[in-house]
Amino acid sequence: MGVLGRLEHLSNLAHAVERRGRSDGLVQEIAEALVASGEYVTRMDVLRAQQAVDFNWAAHQAGRILGIRVEVEVQVFKSASDGRAQVRVSRQPAPA
Repeated sequence: MGVLGRLEHLSNLAHAVERRGRSDGLVQEIAEALVASGEYVTRMDVLRAQQAVDFNWAAHQAGRILGIRVEVEVQVFKSASDGRAQVRVSRQPAPA
């Protein structure tokens, strides 16, 4: 592995650690909202695939911490010119 390959590898590791820190904070934020009001609602850029994957993971991780199953609902409004969608995380209804 050349010098540039090593630098790229170190950069990727640093970004992974940074993403993990943001994800951990998001997990806590979602869990607190679920306990307080039963849902977490925000807006998210749905065009950035990694952001959507990270958010979905954080929502389900928050549910695991609380010992519940969660449902992630994404609503894209045609009038939203900013490319963002409303995302809602709530407790999944118990099976009948």
